[in-house]
Amino acid sequence: MDKTHFSPQFLGTIETGLTSAFSRLESIGQNDIYTWVFGWQHASKDEQAHTKMTLICPATDELIAKYSTPERRMVLETPHMYKTVTRPWIDSLPVSKTAWVRNILEGVSEQESILYNDTDPQTGFVLLPDMKWDRRSLSSLYLVAIVRDASLKTLRDLTKAHIPLLRNIQAAGTKAAHDTFGLPSASADGTAMPLRCFLHYMPTYFHLHVHLLSANFTTHPGALVGQAHLLDDVIDLLELGVPFSERTLGYAMADGHPLLPAGYAQ
Repeated sequence: MDKTHFSPQFLGTIETGLTSAFSRLESIGQNDIYTWVFGWQHASKDEQAHTKMTLICPATDELIAKYSTPERRMVLETPHMYKTVTRPWIDSLPVSKTAWVRNILEGVSEQESILYNDTDPQTGFVLLPDMKWDRRSLSSLYLVAIVRDASLKTLRDLTKAHIPLLRNIQAAGTKAAHDTFGLPSASADGTAMPLRCFLHYMPTYFHLHVHLLSANFTTHPGALVGQAHLLDDVIDLLELGVPFSERTLGYAMADGHPLLPAGYAQ
């Protein structure tokens, strides 16, 4: 069953304030500019929330574009393009863009949600539910692992030395999905798993993280070819000695992205 689209009349009531559209609101988390809220359109104490909202304040033009539906084009990024265009752009981004990530790693926010915490500054990571998940529907289970090593921005920074880190993330995610949320356990030989684990390139924020979704969650747009790289494939390539910094990678990029006029559009 799918929820229908909100009507224009309903959306109009939101302009006068959330309390005009929802009879009950319940905050389920806050970190930096992000707040997550459950909303009920009619009062009912025991009924599950009708709507889950992500509120972003302040909402910059960049964030509005992220949640809009722009035209996209496929980009083939060569190692030379990465080194001369992409990496300098990544390094120029203000640290405020990942303040919410540091809040999690430094114990400021979302600590009650953490499922696994390895505090080693080089090989450690935290595992927690992604705030896009309602934490109720197992078919759309969505966890995220955020590494502690701030020098790792994207999968292009990964080398053979990071294979143990990636395998630890996969193992911790599989165990948490089973022990905490009741998903099936992995097979004894590790060749069958309840999770679809992948990394994004290009990611939406530049601090290395791994997405861990229920294998049944087949409709998530972030799992599309052109963005998602299956974790097992990444590990396999690293084991073969293939450095991601030396690969040509293809991905979808929205028109208006700052990298396009910097060199990719020519």
